[in-house]
Amino acid sequence: MSKNVTIAGTTAGPGEKNHGSVHVPGLFADGRPYEVPFIIYNGVGDGPNLYIQIAQHPGETWGLEGVYNVLSSLDPKALNGVVTFSLPNTVGFRFATYFPPQITHDINRVGKGDPDGSLMERMVDAWWTNFVEGRADYVIDIHGVPPKTFVYYEAEGVSPGIAPEVAEASERMALLYSADFVQKQLEAYGGGSSFRGACVDHGIPAIVPEVSPQGASITERGLRNIMVDLRMIEGEIELPSVQYILNWTSDRKANSVATSVGGCLIPKVEIGDVVEEGDEVAVIYSPRTFEVLETLKAHRDGYVSTIRKYPVKSAGETVMSILEILDVVKNT
Repeated sequence: MSKNVTIAGTTAGPGEKNHGSVHVPGLFADGRPYEVPFIIYNGVGDGPNLYIQIAQHPGETWGLEGVYNVLSSLDPKALNGVVTFSLPNTVGFRFATYFPPQITHDINRVGKGDPDGSLMERMVDAWWTNFVEGRADYVIDIHGVPPKTFVYYEAEGVSPGIAPEVAEASERMALLYSADFVQKQLEAYGGGSSFRGACVDHGIPAIVPEVSPQGASITERGLRNIMVDLRMIEGEIELPSVQYILNWTSDRKANSVATSVGGCLIPKVEIGDVVEEGDEVAVIYSPRTFEVLETLKAHRDGYVSTIRKYPVKSAGETVMSILEILDVVKNT
């Protein structure tokens, strides 16, 4: 049977929903505390603890409608386990600002934070200690990027000493999110650990969906799929007929098709196309003479994951990314 769940003085009994805020005093010059709003959904049956957050990067809120559609209708009396949701970065969320003066660099590069560190590290520590450490069994950290929704997750071995089951569970969640493709991280991030990476470092399966402006329905379907798969709620799992597992690499040039001359772009492929090395993928033409200046070709076999369709291009500019295909998943 479920038990009471208490976070920062807010308690939800079995079959109850409650909301509250984490307050961290003494962080801001005006004496106001840092506040993190959260919601607890405490089920009536045994099950895992799923933590969902969105807008760690404040401008990346396109998945919020999908979260709303799922959680606003979630009945704790029909739930097994616990779902906790928060808006972690309220400093930036108010103004959709990535880097307000208090945040000196990417807030998603300080891992689990530090209670004695910079203001930014103390903010992240508030999420970690209240929602993750000793509490979360699975973490979904929702971000956003146009033009197509996909999901990041970490392969086995990137976090040394972590059981392979953690990577397997992360991959399963990533595919269940129901995007057409996922990106499998085979190497460590440069420039600091992500929040998702910190979760995996501590043995907690975690994913980062990058939700596009049209991705609310994918988010809704994905969250339901994951909760159904974890036996937290009843329902049917809905997946695309085909999903691609692509290789994430920190070397962006390895994936990039770039111009060698300035001009205007006409793509010859679409996001989601599978191409072979040597295929024509775009042309660059002169806006002065309308002469074709360059025909761009795929530098590898792979999946077209991004196209920068703004037509005006300078020499050396990336126009699209073609990622290595690691696996093709066919769902029946």
